[in-house]
Amino acid sequence: MTDPDVHEVFRYGRGDEVRIYRFHVVAGGTELWRVGQRPGEPDDRIMETTFTRASDAAQFLEEVTRALLAGGWRRI
Repeated sequence: MTDPDVHEVFRYGRGDEVRIYRFHVVAGGTELWRVGQRPGEPDDRIMETTFTRASDAAQFLEEVTRALLAGGWRRI
């Protein structure tokens, strides 16, 4: 069963590592969570930030995308 308040934004990979970015809708705004996956290890989950305005979320995601691409990650 999927949670209707959790929405995957994008997914990037580098080597055998995957990063998934998800919005979690919460009272008063939206949290952005990053999930890291590596073979043989438990997932790590980090809340990156909370947004109350869509324009702030869009700007932040653009910056994250640029940083990931500069670091050799690719969208999967």
